Amino acid sequence: MKRAALFAALLWGAGCGVPAQFNTTDPLTFAPGAFDTANHAVIGVPGAFTSIRVLAPLESLRTRTRAVAYYRLPGFDGRPDNEWVVIDKAAARIARLTRDHALTRIDLIGHSTGAVIALEAAKRIRQISPNTDVYVHAISSALPSPQPILAGVRGAGGTVAAAARTGSLNPRKVWLAYYRRLAYGPDADVSPTTSQAADALVAANDDRITLPDKGLGRRHTRALRRWTNPDPDAANGATLTYYHGAVDPVFPPRATKRFTDTLPDANLKLVEGHGHLLLLTYPEIWDTIKDQITE
Repeated sequence: MKRAALFAALLWGAGCGVPAQFNTTDPLTFAPGAFDTANHAVIGVPGAFTSIRVLAPLESLRTRTRAVAYYRLPGFDGRPDNEWVVIDKAAARIARLTRDHALTRIDLIGHSTGAVIALEAAKRIRQISPNTDVYVHAISSALPSPQPILAGVRGAGGTVAAAARTGSLNPRKVWLAYYRRLAYGPDADVSPTTSQAADALVAANDDRITLPDKGLGRRHTRALRRWTNPDPDAANGATLTYYHGAVDPVFPPRATKRFTDTLPDANLKLVEGHGHLLLLTYPEIWDTIKDQITE
């Protein structure tokens, strides 16, 4: 049952164009010379078990003075799969990039676990580069402990329910049924309109499914299960915007509201009728974020 969450997460990157990848050792990847004339950077951080492909719309933001970079996770986009997701280490790498290139502005776009990395990076940047304007655009953010553990429990329950709905124990059929709920919440099996949208989403991704091994699952999730949102006031001065599905079955809106209330001046925007996969089910989010970055 635990693999159901892994399965659904991997579909987030399906069907997206792949940003050009350059360096293969540093977790950060960007075009050669991208920071030579840049004073502004856009950094995309995908969620667990997800390729940087899910963030491909950010490519259109690249200009002579605005660099676009991506943080690659272990086992994806050329990064070795025997490494671990370490939130503090990832945040420190992004903060160091900001300092080394004397950026005047940085926009951090993170999805799920990537949103946690973006927040922790914002805290560090505010400490070591206080003159840099920092913006966090968090999409379907993961939440502090114990919510990641509870999310696993919810995922197991959702998978059992999916098996009951399909009348099958075939892993693929069960995972596809659970994906519908992950994307659109309970209405995926109630509302005819939502059900049709869920069917279309599953059909579009059905032939692109790959599953990580259990070792990679542990390497991607251990740090998140232990994350407690230390020193939230360290993000003071950063602009924090959270986009969250109003029927997200992984990290519920009420828990998300309690979390964002602990952050300085964070703005939570709930998207009605959508679950955890906003990047696929609500593509309008990209126009919103791009408008904020280019204003």
